[in-house]
Amino acid sequence: MNQIKVSLSTLLLTFCLSCSAQDAPFYAVQEFFAALSVPDQTKMRALVTEDFQLLEQGEDWHLDDLLKLLKPSDTKRRNFFNVLRSEANGDVAWVSYWNRAVITNGEKSRAVVWLESAVLRKQSGVWKIQMLHSTRLPIDKLPAGVTLTEYVAK
Repeated sequence: MNQIKVSLSTLLLTFCLSCSAQDAPFYAVQEFFAALSVPDQTKMRALVTEDFQLLEQGEDWHLDDLLKLLKPSDTKRRNFFNVLRSEANGDVAWVSYWNRAVITNGEKSRAVVWLESAVLRKQSGVWKIQMLHSTRLPIDKLPAGVTLTEYVAK
């Protein structure tokens, strides 16, 4: 009987942790980059607000500007993150984080690092990215001791 209780408790804890991760604002950011990696333009649109803004290396982009650059290819992208800070107040949240991508095409592989921040808005109970600010940095500018965790879409 105790073994059944332990198993049930473990199952419920796992379910609750999974739910809370999906309810967290940063989940939308992780899913956005997972969709970018495929690329899945429909999913990317579903993860952002209608007035989405991307500030990328000194340029002001909208989602369509980014989507125009995405083409199906043999390139594979793996995404790694480290959240620096996350705040939520009602239906608005912001998060700052390190983002590292490992991009592989055939035998060639390279890593790229960004320091990023996002503003999110909760719409109909779902967090969506309203603004994403991205600063690309040389790979050696990632501070020592920063642990990045790979995100793999479910």
